[in-house]
Amino acid sequence: MTRKRIIALALTLAFALAFAAGCGNDSGGGTAGGDLPKIELTLTLHDPVTSRIGQAMQAWADEVYQKTDGGLTITLFGAGSLAPGPAALDFVMDGAADIGWLFTMFYPGQFTLAEVIALPMNGPTHPAQAAEVLWDLYEAYPEMAAEIDSKVHVLTMYGNPFNFISTVNTPVMSMADLQGMKLRSPAGNIMRVLQLWGASPEAVPAGDVYDALQKGNIAGTMWEWQGLEAFKLYEQLNYYMEGMPVYLGCFILGMNKEKWDSLPQAYKDVLNETTRRSGSVAFGQTFQDAFMASRAAILAETPNANIIAPPAESIAEFKAIADAFTVTWVQENTTANFDAQAYLDFALASAARHAR
Repeated sequence: MTRKRIIALALTLAFALAFAAGCGNDSGGGTAGGDLPKIELTLTLHDPVTSRIGQAMQAWADEVYQKTDGGLTITLFGAGSLAPGPAALDFVMDGAADIGWLFTMFYPGQFTLAEVIALPMNGPTHPAQAAEVLWDLYEAYPEMAAEIDSKVHVLTMYGNPFNFISTVNTPVMSMADLQGMKLRSPAGNIMRVLQLWGASPEAVPAGDVYDALQKGNIAGTMWEWQGLEAFKLYEQLNYYMEGMPVYLGCFILGMNKEKWDSLPQAYKDVLNETTRRSGSVAFGQTFQDAFMASRAAILAETPNANIIAPPAESIAEFKAIADAFTVTWVQENTTANFDAQAYLDFALASAARHAR
């Protein structure tokens, strides 16, 4: 089946489901707020719509609907039902999805400069702080802005809460415990650092991690509490290396550029009002709140869970290798026209300025 055929079928299914859902308004050719047309936008995300993040995204969609007097409906398709997470960027760029919740590490090499916030053990430690850093970089560095703007119209940018190693049978207290261990990991910087630490990372799709853990195909995963709850991974995991936060992932809520350009200015104004820097910071805080709520829920559900805090000397060993990788990242991204060290220094200074 050709890619265009797949996209066409996905769109047909998406709009059929949206029509069945109803949304309490006519998605046809009526008008809202006077002469403005009623428009429906599709939003693809890889988390389930029932997850805490899915619910927060729905709350934003409801706010947009209300502020446009029912003129602009954003319909969520969760758990990869419209586009699998690693395909979401292509779907948005092709117009098969209007908006995508884009985890940049699903797209190796596409958001290299944005992922400066995701350098393991170097950078922001809070999602809202990461939002401020990303917008500072976006406004100060045309290279970083072009990296995003060439692909999508950016609505929000922020981090997820810190990710850590969680395992089924073997607690990780030192680098020696990690040798040869198969761990689910996103692509990009964190996968490379896990390899340097001696692990054997595998890029397992989010929806397949539960089965991979259950069957013993992987020994653990690199994730954060909200994600562990959203995919019920706590039912398989026993050890949580929370005492060593590893990295924050970078999330971009991006919109198809042609679809954005086609919107009435009044709808653009509402979207800008509820997104951009202020909306990013607010959603970053929402992500952190969801993280803490998920942690409490998981530990209440699994009272025998083990929270691991490696000794300081082990953390220092991990950090030394992560720091060496950061030097490599700078070298790889420095060109005759771009000073990657200055860029990293700017990002770290921004993180310190927006510390939470």
